[in-house]
Amino acid sequence: MCQLKKVLLFLCFSFPLFGQPDSTSKSVFQLYGYAEGYYLIDPIQKTAHEKESFFFNHAKANQWDLNLGILGLSIKKGPLNVQMSGMLGSYSSRNLANEGKIWRNIFEMNLSYQMAKKWSILAGIFPSHIGFESAKNAENWTLSRSFVAENSPYYESGLSISYKPNQAWTYSILALRGWQHIQDFRPALGTQITYVAANSWIWNSSGFIGNEGNGLRLFHDFYWVIPLSKKVKTVLISDLGFQNEFWHGEALMMQVKLSNKWKFAGRIEQFSDRKSIILAPDSFVQSASINADFSLFPKMLFRAEWKVYHSSNETSNIHSPEYIIGVVLGK
Repeated sequence: MCQLKKVLLFLCFSFPLFGQPDSTSKSVFQLYGYAEGYYLIDPIQKTAHEKESFFFNHAKANQWDLNLGILGLSIKKGPLNVQMSGMLGSYSSRNLANEGKIWRNIFEMNLSYQMAKKWSILAGIFPSHIGFESAKNAENWTLSRSFVAENSPYYESGLSISYKPNQAWTYSILALRGWQHIQDFRPALGTQITYVAANSWIWNSSGFIGNEGNGLRLFHDFYWVIPLSKKVKTVLISDLGFQNEFWHGEALMMQVKLSNKWKFAGRIEQFSDRKSIILAPDSFVQSASINADFSLFPKMLFRAEWKVYHSSNETSNIHSPEYIIGVVLGK
């Protein structure tokens, strides 16, 4: 009941904050809120419990929980943009567990500057350049995250320089503090190339190279968004990493938009890490899910998902099937 009260309190508190510009300066100052609460049903282990450590979202079963709540401030003045936001919820407590206490509740803290028409610079703590999915549920096609998303960075800290020669192509190079690090300093290099075609398909290639303490880590993420019609689109995702040994993950998602209020999505995926470099103790996992979304208002989203797993580890604590219901306020 305590968890439910926390979820409801944050949801109610956040809702009125969406999009409040400063009345004296148009589009300069904005205070915003975002929240996502959920209830995950595990019919195998019916008591309240936490899922394995490599799940950073929706990690508590058979209890109401706040996955991610954000309160933030955006300041924009000409070519300068400042983003500052704090967070709480099970995502922050699990995914930032290795950060110092002062950093565990920071979602974003960055400054960007449009240096010229085609060049921009971003410095601070910001969302990862790797992957199709993000930490914010409202930005993803499905309620739960794929294994490729859960096992690659959600956030980064450092410096990013981007070059956009036209509407289609964007090139970025990043100097980072490591693989999802704020406090620790492990110098790393990131790259990203994105192509957005006139017919709305998107091609993205993101790379990472850095020493994570146990050897040099090389990583590449690729995804390709393909619109099949005005209402149907699909995305192919492939990740490949190497740090003494290889690991890889693949996912295929499809989204169907029936109306402005109703969307459906499905996902099939697999993740293989035979030496448990990233995914431990499970070395090979397959999963499938079906998702339904209902948007009652533009910034209120109700989501439901059915998900099944298969793990190569006989002692795995991954239970199948799972049922998740969630509500998201804000975008």
